[in-house]
Amino acid sequence: MKRDLGRLTILDVLLIAALLVLPGWALVRSWRAAGERPVVRVFQSNRLLGVYQLDHDQVILIGDQARPDMKLEIKGGAIRVAESDCPKGVCIHAGWVRTPGRSILCIPNRVLIEIRGESKDYDAESY
Repeated sequence: MKRDLGRLTILDVLLIAALLVLPGWALVRSWRAAGERPVVRVFQSNRLLGVYQLDHDQVILIGDQARPDMKLEIKGGAIRVAESDCPKGVCIHAGWVRTPGRSILCIPNRVLIEIRGESKDYDAESY
């Protein structure tokens, strides 16, 4: 069985095209993600309450406006739970959170606060 090595098949052309296009696509996608600013997503009982920019200082009240269950504060590119009516206040002790991928959870109030966006920090490295 003699095979002509100088002749390309359709599968060879598709493989070469994929090997050339995929790295370029990944590079463009990473450039686009690097320009995204981190945002805070606040959920209560698996329902999205709102999406907030970390670069706008503001106070967010969760629950009844007259007597809120929680008070969140966004300041200087970070978020924290300033006040909460939960018994142990674990969410308050989490402090200021600013890194994408981090979150604050208040189980008694059923509130999840998560930061989404491109992180410059690494969770792990491999060699």
